[in-house]
Amino acid sequence: MRDLSSAMSRFCVIAVFCVLLPLLHIPAAAHIREDDGEIDFTSLSLEELKNVKITSASRIPEKLSETAAAVFVITGDDIRRSGATSIPEVLRMAPGVQVARISATEWAVNIRGLNEQFSNKLLVLMDGRSVYTHLYSGVFWDMLDTVLEDIDRIEIIRGPGAALWGANAVNGVINIITRSAQQTQGSLISLLGGTEEGIGVVRHGGQLNEEMYYRVYAKYFNRGSLTDSDRDIRNDPSKGDWRSGRAGFRMDTADMQDDDRLSLQAEIQTGRFDTDMYRIGDEFSEPLLVRDVSRSSGGHMLAQWEHRFSETSDAVMQFWYDWYDKDFEGSDVRADTLDADIQFRTEPLSGHNLIWGTNLRYIRDSFGEGYDIRAEPGQENLFAGGFFVQDRVQLIPDRLMLSLGVRCEYNDYTKWETQPSARVLWFLKDRHVLWSAVSRAARVPSRVEDAGMQDFWHVSSKASASARVRVTGNTELEAESLWAYESGYRFQPAENLWFGAMAFYNEYDDLIDYRESDSLSEDGIMDFRYGNLADGESWGLELAADWQILSAWRLQGAYTFLETAIHGLSSEAKTAGLTAGSNPRNQFSLRSVLDMGRNLESDIWFRYVDRLSYSEVDAYVSLDARLAWRMTPHIEVALTGQNLLEPDHAEFSSLKVERSFHVRLQWCF
Repeated sequence: MRDLSSAMSRFCVIAVFCVLLPLLHIPAAAHIREDDGEIDFTSLSLEELKNVKITSASRIPEKLSETAAAVFVITGDDIRRSGATSIPEVLRMAPGVQVARISATEWAVNIRGLNEQFSNKLLVLMDGRSVYTHLYSGVFWDMLDTVLEDIDRIEIIRGPGAALWGANAVNGVINIITRSAQQTQGSLISLLGGTEEGIGVVRHGGQLNEEMYYRVYAKYFNRGSLTDSDRDIRNDPSKGDWRSGRAGFRMDTADMQDDDRLSLQAEIQTGRFDTDMYRIGDEFSEPLLVRDVSRSSGGHMLAQWEHRFSETSDAVMQFWYDWYDKDFEGSDVRADTLDADIQFRTEPLSGHNLIWGTNLRYIRDSFGEGYDIRAEPGQENLFAGGFFVQDRVQLIPDRLMLSLGVRCEYNDYTKWETQPSARVLWFLKDRHVLWSAVSRAARVPSRVEDAGMQDFWHVSSKASASARVRVTGNTELEAESLWAYESGYRFQPAENLWFGAMAFYNEYDDLIDYRESDSLSEDGIMDFRYGNLADGESWGLELAADWQILSAWRLQGAYTFLETAIHGLSSEAKTAGLTAGSNPRNQFSLRSVLDMGRNLESDIWFRYVDRLSYSEVDAYVSLDARLAWRMTPHIEVALTGQNLLEPDHAEFSSLKVERSFHVRLQWCF
């Protein structure tokens, strides 16, 4: 594991690069914001919120209400008033998103599919930087964090986004977009304390000159463990106390200075938590449960640049570097990623909006010696890259639009993947919109699935006691593929009322899992091997409603129905968790946002989540309540109670989430 001096040297390199970059005027990448500047979501009416321009669905600004995709936006004000203290908790607000707490440090987050710790068909971005790990095809949620007050919005695309964002954007795309430094001027101190956690945030923003703004920040938290359950649910993870800290900075030029916009940011982080882990002793002896400390560290640097050639033509460039060093499953994993991306937009003909671009990514990883996981080879260099093009055509001006796009992408595991998409948007009449889409997406095998080796303990049907198990990778794996069929309807009967309905049907091919061999190996170890073993389908319905009852009172409701079916797996193959019972069939959410007076806010959030039949987790209901008092224009105190309806409940494993309370004090000056 890299020591503190190594981590500090990396941060110094990042800092020097970011300081020199604006002086050298080297172009790097950006997502496009509103032409007229940043958005103040708190000042918008419901109708204005539905007409805010977003970028994640088509990589260019388009109105939320005119997007041919299932899109949901969680604003910075929604995050503040939710009382949530982590990004996974915030994502519970979006319809169609399944979020389950696994342990003190882990969540299962998924859209429209099989939920597990590493939901391998969901692409997560932060300011356009992918945080999807190639090692296990998922997201290390314990490492994904930021100052929540700095998040401008979270754009959630339910359904494939691979035609624009590339492989692994199969079931959805989550893009976390932070506020520019220009929006965070002045100082902020935020302190939170309660029954389960303590969080401290310090941030300061200022100006370097008339054109360049900056902010620096630091955050530390300490979160407690979850409670035990009497039930024996498979694959229980650790439950230890969790401590983490991070610090970073961001610099931005003022909005479109001389048709250019530049943004630079860097961060370094560290974390640790106590964990119960099994250690393998002598052959065929029972594994020993020992107390250990799991550590992680990492950081990133991101540079973004946008140039506007005209009102209808611009270029966007991005460069980022990301590294992490993490203890995982008894092993030490290190990964460094370099990524460069460029995108162009133009209107070559009347009624056409054409975008195209390319990217190149380099990944270097290494596995240390561990108790549970070994990789062969222990160190690997990987390359990936591709290009995309999309044309959005107005077939009937202001009435019927067609979007055709395709991305061709290379990776070292399955070589070339082609991912097309076709979307139609039809304005039936005022405030009635119908859209449909057909898309293909691919999920590239992970590092472990392709060439990894994993040792752990497993009770097999062929053995009367615990036996040593070995799971080997398969270099001949094909990418998992999806054909998705979607259709949605949006209706706004009044300026203060909005409805949305979405139905989908997904067809999966070449799903990857591992299967037990027919007999024990010569050394007495049971062998498993990854393969493209299964096919499947998922289908469902997503409903959402937004009602601004009064100027001071707003209700948001959402309902999700999801059904999955997997074919081709034997009973032995279920050890990898590829089963239909890993996601709730029904979910319901209702939020009330009320301004009770000039200085008082009241927020109530009710949720129902159906049972998980595979892991025998019961259905549960949850109620969160928040009461905030703005003592002065610069000081706010908020009391939040979470999971108020019962003492505790399990969400994914046998570990239980308890009822909790916390108080937050925030001072802006």
